[in-house]
Amino acid sequence: MSFLFYALATSLGIYILFVLFFLTGLRRLKFSEKTIANWPTVAIVIAARNEEENLPDILQDLTQLDYPEELLQIIIVDDRSTDNTWQLIEHFAELHTNIHGIQIEEKSAEMTPKKYALTQGIAQTDGEIILSTDADCRIPQGWVKSMVKTLENGVGISVGSSTIDIQKPSSFAHYQLVDFLALVTANAGAIGWGFCWTGSGQNLAYKRKLFDDIGGFNPVRERISGDDIYLVQSIGKRYGCTFNIDPDSFIKTKPLSSIIEFINQRIRWSSNSRLAAKIDLFFLFFLFNAFLLNSTLLVGIFNPLSYSILPMVFGVKFVCDALVIYSGAAKLHLVFPSIIFIFWTILQPLYIPFIGLAGLGNRFKWKP
Repeated sequence: MSFLFYALATSLGIYILFVLFFLTGLRRLKFSEKTIANWPTVAIVIAARNEEENLPDILQDLTQLDYPEELLQIIIVDDRSTDNTWQLIEHFAELHTNIHGIQIEEKSAEMTPKKYALTQGIAQTDGEIILSTDADCRIPQGWVKSMVKTLENGVGISVGSSTIDIQKPSSFAHYQLVDFLALVTANAGAIGWGFCWTGSGQNLAYKRKLFDDIGGFNPVRERISGDDIYLVQSIGKRYGCTFNIDPDSFIKTKPLSSIIEFINQRIRWSSNSRLAAKIDLFFLFFLFNAFLLNSTLLVGIFNPLSYSILPMVFGVKFVCDALVIYSGAAKLHLVFPSIIFIFWTILQPLYIPFIGLAGLGNRFKWKP
């Protein structure tokens, strides 16, 4: 009982401090209102594998971007697709001179597939700024200009917000929205204090020269996942980072269709904690404390001796989580889904420990 009590008390106390850290960092984020006379050349690079269902939507979005066409290159890399992905890319490339396709037919022996696909795409462009997103995302018309503006402050990489696209409302889709919002808000708060922890490949902008300076993806060429966290930490640590809170930059992604997909994705994200250990120990400390708090809560549920303190711990954690997610929703112009949030904060201790341990063992599936 004593060990469990001290573990709960310590991890909860540290959790409260991190919440204050995130909330104050969130308030430090400012909207970029810079006026740019001469826009830089930009390349949007997207890796796609078997995305025939999603490509028509994002390709349509890409053709409607508010950015000088002569300064914008769009590179879509078909990573060994077995459906009609390449045919769709070819079709749009024929209609639009600034859209270009690259077809990869064989795996690289030296680099994992997605990193190799992105590397090939970046190699084919001379854009000063690289923007990345995923094939299953929807992007707003002002995305490119908004992300480019944030780099005018002298930082090396800009992290954009992404959220779940609730086209067909469901409890599971809203649950993913809450989970996504918690992750994005915590990261935005950390960046507000100048700590470049992570980001999503769904919405990143960085300077091409700096990508070359860090050796591209070569330092992590054998890692299956984590290209986004590597870029944010490697470029951000040397040249600084920022978080874009402009609604014109917000990207939406489709919700996952099953609980198994959800757990698998979170395990894949969790597996990148080992990369964090090599680059940012403060980020690793936060991840470990969140794991410890949820693990001790789970153990406490099955220990009658802890029942006297569990309601208090759950209550404090509930308030902390509510403050983070509500503040993030307000900052990112999203609706705070209060009912789903209640279920989310209760269910977290039931699966976070499993995800953390499975991530350390790389127990996830990825596109072959």
